[in-house]
Amino acid sequence: MGYSGPGYGILSLVVSEKYIWCLDYKGSLYCSALPSAGLRWQKFEDAVQQMSVSPSGALLWKIEQKTNKAFACGKVTIKGKRHWYEALPQTVFVALSDDTAWIIRTNGDLYLQTGLSVDRPCARAVKVDCMYPLSQVTSRNNVVWALTEQRLLLYREGVSSFCPEGEQWKCDIVSEMQALEPVCITLGDQQTLWALDIHGNLWFRTGVVSKKPQGDDDHWWQVSITDYVVFDQCSLFQTIIHATHTVATAAQAPVEKVAEKLRMAFWSQQLQCQPSLLGVNSSGVWISSGKNEFHVAKGSLIGTYWNNIVPRGTVSATKWAFVLASTAPTKEGSFLWLCQSNKDLFCVSDQNPQFHPSSVQLPPDVEMMCYSACQDAIWGLDKQGQVFIRTLSPSCPAGMHWTKLDLSQLGMAFCGAIKLTSLACGNQHIWACDTSGGIYFRVGTQPLNPSLMLPAWIMIEPPVQPVGINLVSVHSSPNDQMLWAIDSKWNVHVRIGITEEMPVGTDWEHVPGLQASQLAISTRTVWACCSNGDIARRYGITDKNPAGDYWKKIPGSVSCLTVTPLDELWAIGSSGYLLQRLTKTFSHSHSLQKSSDTSVLLHTDDFEDEWEVI
Repeated sequence: MGYSGPGYGILSLVVSEKYIWCLDYKGSLYCSALPSAGLRWQKFEDAVQQMSVSPSGALLWKIEQKTNKAFACGKVTIKGKRHWYEALPQTVFVALSDDTAWIIRTNGDLYLQTGLSVDRPCARAVKVDCMYPLSQVTSRNNVVWALTEQRLLLYREGVSSFCPEGEQWKCDIVSEMQALEPVCITLGDQQTLWALDIHGNLWFRTGVVSKKPQGDDDHWWQVSITDYVVFDQCSLFQTIIHATHTVATAAQAPVEKVAEKLRMAFWSQQLQCQPSLLGVNSSGVWISSGKNEFHVAKGSLIGTYWNNIVPRGTVSATKWAFVLASTAPTKEGSFLWLCQSNKDLFCVSDQNPQFHPSSVQLPPDVEMMCYSACQDAIWGLDKQGQVFIRTLSPSCPAGMHWTKLDLSQLGMAFCGAIKLTSLACGNQHIWACDTSGGIYFRVGTQPLNPSLMLPAWIMIEPPVQPVGINLVSVHSSPNDQMLWAIDSKWNVHVRIGITEEMPVGTDWEHVPGLQASQLAISTRTVWACCSNGDIARRYGITDKNPAGDYWKKIPGSVSCLTVTPLDELWAIGSSGYLLQRLTKTFSHSHSLQKSSDTSVLLHTDDFEDEWEVI
C-alpha cells in the first residue's frame, strides 16, 4: 500500500529495534512503532537538525537547528515528559551505538563519548584524530565506519570494549577499487555494512566484526532497488529543491523563496553532512528516496557482484565481443564460447580451474555473424547466410571440423532466396529466423537429419504483426521446452503450446514490459539484455504459463549476456571484459546467514526479494 512520510520530505531516517524515526526538512522529528499494518506517526520534537538513536533504542540524541548543540535523552518515552541533557556544543552529526556516541563537530573534528547508558545518556567527550573532514559516522558492536566529505570510506581498526576509541583509521580499498560514491552508510544487524550511493544504488558487505571491521567480502554486493524506488539521480542539493516543491505547494509560497530559505538553513553552518536515507534492523532494510516516502525490504535480498574473469593465457586487456554458454559435451558443467571478433572463436570449460581457452579453427574465408550451441554441436551462421555445424563429443569436446549445411531445401520450398539471420539450438531441435521474419524448425542438431521421415525444415507462421515489423532473432532453452523471439522493434514474443508431442508449439504471445536486444534462456527462466545494457529476469514462467508474470531488473550493465542451463550468468561488460555473476543472499532469519565461503549459490533467485512501499 502507498503511505507517505509524516512531514515535508525526509531528510533523515533512523530505525531502532522497535521504532522508526523520521526527520523532515522543516526540522520536525516524528516517531512510529514499527508497522504491523501501517505506520502511526507521532510528532516528537521541533527544530531538529539531525538525530540518532542507538540500535536497541535506549539512547536518543538530537542536534538543535539554530544552536548546533547536541542533546541526549535517556529513558525515551513517546508520551509524557522528556528530559534532554546538553551533550556537546557546535555539532553537526552524531552516531550512537548502544554505549558510545561518535560526534562530528562544526569545524570537522571528531569526538567520542563512551560508557553511555539509559541512566547516563551523555558523558565527557574525547577528541579522536582523523586525517579527513568527515560527513558521516556509523557505529555498532565495536565497529566504526566513517564517510569523508570527499566520499571516501574509512574504518577504525582496534575498536573493542576495552578500547572504544580504537587505534587507527584505514581507507577502504574495496570501495576505491569499485569506485563507490556513497551518500550514506549504516551498520546493520547480522554483521553487515550498508551503503547508498549517489546513483541510488544499494550495496552491502558481510562479516563486519570488531576484529575484522572491513568484513569478509573483497567487494560490495549490489542489491537491485531501482525497480521499486525512484531516486533523484542527483546530489542532496537538487533533492532539497525537489522537496521544496512539495513544501511550497503545501505552503502556497513561491518555490524559489522556500528553496532559498532552506538553502540558507542548510548552508549557513557550512553543513557538509549528507542526509541519512538508510536504516537496517532485524525487521528489514529501510530506505527513503529523499522524497516523502519509505521503502522497506523484509524478505531475503540478493546481492550481485560481476567478477571480472581473465582466462589463462590471455592478457587482462583482452576485449571480448561475444560469449555463449552451452551444456558441456563432457559429463558436467558448461562450455563457454568466446569471440574477440567475427573471425575468431575460443572455447573453455567453466569447470576447468586452469580456465585455459583453446582456439577453434573457423572455416576459411568465413566471417561468422552468430553462434548457437547445444551438448553435441555448435552451429555458426555467416554473413552470407551459410550455416556451418561442428559436431562435439566427450572424446573431442571442441569438435574436429566444420560441415557446411545444405540449405537448398529452404530455397526450393519457398521459391526464393531465403537468407537466415538467427539460429537457436535446443537439445534435439534447431530453430532459425530469416531476413523477412520467417521462422523454421528442424529436428536434429547434426548435419544429417536423423529423422528422414520429416522434411529437414518446417516453416512456422510468425506472429501477426503490423506491417514492417518482423522477427529478427530466435532463442531456445537448452531442453527444447521454451522458444522466445525478438522483433525489429525490440518487442519480446514467446511460443506457446510447446510439448513433447507438439515440439513446434501452437501460437505466439507478446511478452510486455520491456524492449530487449538479446535474450538468454536457461532450463527454467529467461533473462533479457536491453539496448542500454540493463539486465532483467522474467519471473513466473511455468509449463502452464510460458510467458511468465513480470520482469525484474538485476544489477549490472552489459553488452552481451548468456546463461548456463543452471542459471549462472556470464556477460561481456561495456568495456569488453568477461564477467561472471556471483550472488550472495542476505536473509533476515539469523540461521540462513551462516553461508559457506562459496559465492556462487545456484537458484538463489528463488528467494523473492521484493520491496514494498509503505
